Amino acid sequence: MRIMQKAKLISLILFLILTNQVSAQTQCTYCGEDITGEYLILDGKPYHQGCYRDHIQPKCDYCSEPIDGQHNVLGDKHYHSECYLDHVVAKCNICEEPLIGKYFSDLWGNSFHAYHSEQLPECSTCGRLISDPLTEGGFSLGDGRHICSLCNYTSVIDDYQIESSLRYVKRLLASNYIDDFPSEIPISLVDSQTLSSISETYTNEMQGFTDHNTKSRNGKIISSSSHIYILTNLPRTLFRAVLAHELLHVYLFQNDLDLRSDIREGFCNLGSELVYENDRSEFAKFRLANMKASLDPDYGVGYRKMSTLLYKKGWYQLLETLAIIE
Repeated sequence: MRIMQKAKLISLILFLILTNQVSAQTQCTYCGEDITGEYLILDGKPYHQGCYRDHIQPKCDYCSEPIDGQHNVLGDKHYHSECYLDHVVAKCNICEEPLIGKYFSDLWGNSFHAYHSEQLPECSTCGRLISDPLTEGGFSLGDGRHICSLCNYTSVIDDYQIESSLRYVKRLLASNYIDDFPSEIPISLVDSQTLSSISETYTNEMQGFTDHNTKSRNGKIISSSSHIYILTNLPRTLFRAVLAHELLHVYLFQNDLDLRSDIREGFCNLGSELVYENDRSEFAKFRLANMKASLDPDYGVGYRKMSTLLYKKGWYQLLETLAIIE
């Protein structure tokens, strides 16, 4: 009797051991099959090594190879650090190195490390950093300005270019009822120092100035004249925009319209706007965007006010009511 009880006890122990082994058998979280041998645990969940590698382990969204350890995440995509730096992250348009850290983007779609802006001069007409990759190099003018090679291709530097541009701008203005100009208007190309000495209101942004003179006898005006001064080496489109602005100053002078400064400069900037809208080049779009974004009370705020009036009234009615605009 005692032997039988002992045998039953041993059988019960073996049953419990076998039952415990079966219940403790590890199963793969992905496929549900039992795991034998080595396996992986992720977030407390066990996986066959093959199931983890083929179905769970993150893959690089560039090269599709498995990712081990630290890596880069952009949005919901994962990348090896090397793949991310070499193929995903944007590159500097100047040095072509990855744009890691502080960087700037210009209105031309170029992005570059911030330190390049401290090392390279900026083109005074298009705003791009002068460098071989962006502008094919450039030049330093004697008055402290810099001009890139792209802008220099059409620089206005001689009388023939002046006359050609004058004819173009006069036709453009005449098509909008503005043709009351003297037959001869002297136009001189000058450097920034000369322009500064001529104009009492010179600022670094100024690119042209019109000097008006009148002669009187016995209190009566017997003659009047205007002389336009424009910075030398401006690209053709910019030169024409400045010329249109200054010709509208001549128009106001000829018609004895003494306007408030914001209305006067805002109106004259409509000439520049006309040139840029007629040109439609990327450079013209850039210059027009700068005008529309300017915070200057006359050349920016005043211009936008006059541009809005022009849109509502049209050129003919705007000219008819110019003297009473407030």
